[in-house]
Amino acid sequence: MSLYKRIFKQKPKTKVDTEKELTDFLSNVYLFKNLSNTDIRNLQNYIHKREYKQDEKIFKKGYPNIVMYIVKEGKLLRYLDYDKAKEEGVEIEAGHFFGVIGLFIDEKRTSTVIATKPSVLLAISKRDIKNFIAEYPKAGAKILYKIGKILSNDIVDANEQIVELEEENINLKEKVEDIKSEEDNG
Repeated sequence: MSLYKRIFKQKPKTKVDTEKELTDFLSNVYLFKNLSNTDIRNLQNYIHKREYKQDEKIFKKGYPNIVMYIVKEGKLLRYLDYDKAKEEGVEIEAGHFFGVIGLFIDEKRTSTVIATKPSVLLAISKRDIKNFIAEYPKAGAKILYKIGKILSNDIVDANEQIVELEEENINLKEKVEDIKSEEDNG
C-alpha cells in the first residue's frame, strides 16, 4: 500500500466517533439545543435508530402514537387522508422531529408518513422519555419546556388559521347572499 493511501485511508468509525457524531447532531436539533453534551449523551441511551427505504411507510394514519421521531438523514412526506383524497404533503427533513403529541396523550396517529428518500430516524418512545425524565429530571424539564413552547406556538398558529377561515367563511356567505339576491331580483 502506498504512503498516500496509508495516510489518507479512512479509518472505520469507532463507537466513540459514532457517539460524538450523534451528540453533535442532537445538539443542533431545536428540541435539544439547550441541553449540555452530558445531557445529550445520557439521552442517547434512550434513542433507537431506525432505517427506512425510499417509499417505505414510517406509520399510517390511525396507528398507535407512542413514539417521537427525529430525522437524522433523508426526507419524509407527511400527509392527511380525507376519504380518498390526499392533501398536499408536508416535507420533513433532517433535523426536524414529529410525533411529539404521542408522548403525552393516547391518541392515534393523525397522518401518514413515508420516506421519499432512504432515511435514518431516531426514535424515542413514551416509556423511554418518561424513564429519561425520571433519571435526569433537570434535562427532562428542559426538553418538556421546549415541547411546551413548540405546542404553544402551534396553538397560536392554529388559532390564527381559524380566524382566517372564519373571515373567509363570512365572505363566502355574503357572496352567496349577493348571488341569491341577484337571482331573486333578476
